[in-house]
Amino acid sequence: MAIVWTSVGVVVGIAAVAIGVALNILWEGGNLMWRASQGLMDEAVVTDVLRAIQKAPEDFDHDTIRFDHATTRRSGQRRFVDLHMPTPANWLLGRAAEVCTNVEQSLMHAVLGFRAMIQLLPGDVEVHFGDLKDLP
Repeated sequence: MAIVWTSVGVVVGIAAVAIGVALNILWEGGNLMWRASQGLMDEAVVTDVLRAIQKAPEDFDHDTIRFDHATTRRSGQRRFVDLHMPTPANWLLGRAAEVCTNVEQSLMHAVLGFRAMIQLLPGDVEVHFGDLKDLP
């Protein structure tokens, strides 16, 4: 009878270990799939990136450089920002483009893996996405 109980104990032990290994594989596989799927999804960037975006104009002339309509997203390891940079109406395009390039580079150096897309607008123009529905 001792041999029977020993055999039952061995079988139960092997079954318990097999179930434990299977559960561990399911858990780790689920976590891996979740992380992989999140890398494919776009989501808003975290607050430290938003602080870097807000801090960028501090390196330049406060009276002329400001941002509005900022939209951020993260896709995989990359972080993106699209924003408007109103400029004084009397600026030449070359000067505005130079400042825009400097601001983009400042943002990309502040945050690793960051891509900035800045749309230059004259300071007296205000663009709203809701205005598009009013077009013929």
